[in-house]
Amino acid sequence: MSRTVLRSLRLALASLLAVALVAQLAIGMSRSALTVVGFFSSFTVLSNALAVVLLIMLAARPHRDASPRFAVFRGAITVYMGATGLVYALPIAPVAGDVGMSEPWIDWCIRVIGPIAIALDWIAHPPPVKLPGASLWIWPLFPAAYLGYSLIRGLFVDWYPYSFLDPARGGYGTVAMWSGIVLVVISSLGYAYHWWANRRPAVTTTA
Repeated sequence: MSRTVLRSLRLALASLLAVALVAQLAIGMSRSALTVVGFFSSFTVLSNALAVVLLIMLAARPHRDASPRFAVFRGAITVYMGATGLVYALPIAPVAGDVGMSEPWIDWCIRVIGPIAIALDWIAHPPPVKLPGASLWIWPLFPAAYLGYSLIRGLFVDWYPYSFLDPARGGYGTVAMWSGIVLVVISSLGYAYHWWANRRPAVTTTA
């Protein structure tokens, strides 16, 4: 695939995800008591917003991830988007709840198209540098911090972005169980993406 085509595809995906996120925020604020803070308290929204930033940066400079630090950042977003898609698709989705998508096309864009496209981009165009082993413990840090933030914020606002985080639905034991499952999913994705990127010798590239 030529660099021009790759840039165009990444920009198109970034535009699609950005439009879906803006539409969801506008619709949510017009039809409910949704706030900006509440909107960005969803892991699905955060992962997609970060994906938009990532895609724009890669479109501007396709070989930006020749930098090991950026490659780790790209890997993190790829893992988070993969987790977003898997939680939506797997049997745990009915328990985990949703983020209140008011339009099916929005749900489809940010929880199906986005995660699949980001994963395919990683598979077809992995970073040209070796990812450090530290990536495997760095990537789960943000989701773990997000879980802590959601639980603490929920105590004050009595609202949780996903039903599996609500201790009123089964107690903290259930919260811990499902949180552990989600973190295992994220860690497993991290190992898979890390292996895929490092399965071949690093290639020296220039931006």
